[in-house]
Amino acid sequence: RKLSGVPFFLECAIMQRDHFLTAVLRVVNINEPLFAGTIMNFARWYDRIFEWLLGGLREIAARAVPPQEDMRVLDIGCGTGSQLSIYHQAGCQVYGIDLSQPMLNVAKSKLGDRAGLTMGDALQIPLPERLFDLVISSLFIHQLDPGQRSMMLEEAVRVLRPDGQILLVDFHVQERRSISGKFAYAFISLIEFFAGREHFSNSRDFLAKGGIPPIADDLGMRLRKSFIVGYGNLGVYLLCRDDRGN
Repeated sequence: RKLSGVPFFLECAIMQRDHFLTAVLRVVNINEPLFAGTIMNFARWYDRIFEWLLGGLREIAARAVPPQEDMRVLDIGCGTGSQLSIYHQAGCQVYGIDLSQPMLNVAKSKLGDRAGLTMGDALQIPLPERLFDLVISSLFIHQLDPGQRSMMLEEAVRVLRPDGQILLVDFHVQERRSISGKFAYAFISLIEFFAGREHFSNSRDFLAKGGIPPIADDLGMRLRKSFIVGYGNLGVYLLCRDDRGN
């Protein structure tokens, strides 16, 4: 399934935007005033550059769990808050955690003071247990060390209400791909490589071990829905506790 009708090479490029930035940041000192200002300016322009292409993916994710008024939603790795904005506009209570303060600043300008935005570590979420109806995270888990993937999801489960759900967007394991899918996969692999040896190794390990479903299964989470997009290279996964009914 394609996103917003864009060519596959553009689609793959935007899926890998954060990894490209990681590669760039490895060769600059963001503490230098020049680069610090550049990162802040990029955060301000981020949505204008990418959002018209990413809107389709965000819509697919939001359709998996339609927003309802007063629903509490946490986005792990929220960036500029675009996914949270969909829920915020529908009257949900939204929270986000991210390691980038410039991105959080943009998210705050978009979502206002009522959004709970925190600069912090996804492995130690500074929020109480059983708080959220929905926890979402996009293109984040695959870049973690193998041992950290379960830790991140354990934290997501910890802050999730008993009847809550987790919505994840990440790489999908697919043995047979179309020609476009193979080109997309090659492009993604190239960007992953330039993001650094550790990142590339973690990404390959993530796919070799089956991606999201095995991790969720180990934690006692059940896959309720899944949508495969990005020419078979990207999956949208909706998880709930295994003892929950359909």
